[in-house]
Amino acid sequence: MRVADASLGGERSTPGGRSRPAAAAEPSPLPVSIVALSAATGVLLVAAAYTAGRLGPSGSPWADRAYWLGQAFILVPTTLRLVSRRLLTAAETLALVVVLTVAEYLAMICYSPTGFSYPDELEHWRSTVNLLGTGKLFTVNYLLPISPHYPGLEEVTSAFVSITGLGVFPSGLIVAGVAHLLFVCLLYVLFREASGSYRVAGVAVLCYASSSLFESFDSMFVYQTLALPFLGLTLLATWRLAGGGRSRPRAGWLTVAALAIAATVITHHVTSYVLVVMLIGITVAALLTGHRQVAGWTAVPAALSVLAVIAWIILAAPGTSSYLQPFAAGMLQGLRAIFFGEHVAAAPALTGPLGNKLLAAAAVLVVSALLPVGWWRVWRRHRHQPLPLAMAIGSVSWYVVVLIRFTVADGSELAGRSETFVFVPVAYVVALAIGYLAGAVVRRQARVVAAAVLVVVLLLLFDGLVNGWPPYWERLPGAYQVAGSERSVEPETVAGARWALAALGPGNRFAADVGSYAVLGGYGDQNPVRDVAYLYETPTWTALDTSRSAQQALHYVWVDERLSRALPASGQYFPVDPNAGKYKHPLSPAGLAKFDNLPDLSRIYDSGNVVIYQLPGS
Repeated sequence: MRVADASLGGERSTPGGRSRPAAAAEPSPLPVSIVALSAATGVLLVAAAYTAGRLGPSGSPWADRAYWLGQAFILVPTTLRLVSRRLLTAAETLALVVVLTVAEYLAMICYSPTGFSYPDELEHWRSTVNLLGTGKLFTVNYLLPISPHYPGLEEVTSAFVSITGLGVFPSGLIVAGVAHLLFVCLLYVLFREASGSYRVAGVAVLCYASSSLFESFDSMFVYQTLALPFLGLTLLATWRLAGGGRSRPRAGWLTVAALAIAATVITHHVTSYVLVVMLIGITVAALLTGHRQVAGWTAVPAALSVLAVIAWIILAAPGTSSYLQPFAAGMLQGLRAIFFGEHVAAAPALTGPLGNKLLAAAAVLVVSALLPVGWWRVWRRHRHQPLPLAMAIGSVSWYVVVLIRFTVADGSELAGRSETFVFVPVAYVVALAIGYLAGAVVRRQARVVAAAVLVVVLLLLFDGLVNGWPPYWERLPGAYQVAGSERSVEPETVAGARWALAALGPGNRFAADVGSYAVLGGYGDQNPVRDVAYLYETPTWTALDTSRSAQQALHYVWVDERLSRALPASGQYFPVDPNAGKYKHPLSPAGLAKFDNLPDLSRIYDSGNVVIYQLPGS
């Protein structure tokens, strides 16, 4: 059920379906060891750039150049080796995939090597600390209320902490890093199963690495990172269960699939829903290609996944629908506006430097143009194979993502999050297109086409970095930035949060700005409240402030005076901010200083910029 596709050169198929090196291929002058050394050099340059970014308010003038030079050392040799027509073995291809994945993960760690600074990681750190401290699942986490109901990441990390004696931070890095590498390796195997070519599989992994969150969110200490390898393992086990790889121990593969489904469902909600869709898609593709026996076997994991998702929502996570409802409603509203002409608020224009916008537009055009070529390749070579056909059908979702990105409010974030899943079929189909275009030339054009392929793949990879996370305004770590996500996690803010834990104890309800929110909940083990903008936006304390703060059971107010000195880098000052994206001036100093004029409020902490007030009755 595998058809080798050797369009990229350096590999040909045999009658038995296996791949062997092409006779015309030549040994590569760029061995994997040199590629690995270059990647290590790139990580060192990225680390140096990050260090320079921390040196002062503006960092070092060469820091940004050093960062991009380091990324070039990581990406260019790996890409050049994978897309060239030189001889490449299966072991070398996998080694290159591992080198790329590990190097980019180490580069991400260098951004914050001593503690979590990404807000999403702080949210899951809080759930892990709660689990370790109480020994109980489903403990409330005000930072991310849904997180305790999907405790797979926290369970694995807390077990690792208990076994090794390491802290949550190093344990989380190890768990996330291993999970990320395992997912990429499973993707490589799936792409190999679908194409019959390890070279195409390697290029497909390169294309997948160009998704905007590959180097950041998909490898962070967040629940999706751990759920992804279970998704990949389920897909592989399902394919082997159906006999896709000429495997026959069906009881074993069914057991693996069932366990992987369960692990996915209890780890991350969205990943489990995507898994259901993917399994159903493979089953439908098997029916369309006439493989009824394959469809019968793939239908079993599909049914198990549906039952597991429903059971977990009913028994353990009934609040999932209300948590996801706002995201789904916004997306559906935007899609209705597109297809039925309904009125909807326009999506905000893309922000950032002009070069970033142009690169993003070029990447969208390249992928959109390559997909039809890949579909044609699937039709010509793989239309009787369920897995390639399922990939081709799934890749159509790319155009939906593009529509969401440009038409839906918060469309850029939604599109970025969805790329993690959409790029699985997209990367495969694009790799087929690249392989075909690279091979469908006469010999005298080979050098030109090889150079064009290299440029295209590097364009996609660098677009993923330029327009991924962290955003351009905090690409390098540096001095404190108002509402700057990672750059709001700085020593003075962390010190205030730790003081709150030591002096006030855990679990107090705080009002705080968006930059301090995750720090206070993570490092401080407090329970910050999201809808508190009203407290900071009026110059005087009102009766409404008294009433609302009492209804929210607020104990303390966190005031960072730097909010009156700069506009918010992220566009909003508070987690729930009615004026997000509308600010023309910083917050009024009077709105932040009014707490000093109230006799019933106590100033209990003052570090210069950060002040904590205790509300009456706390």
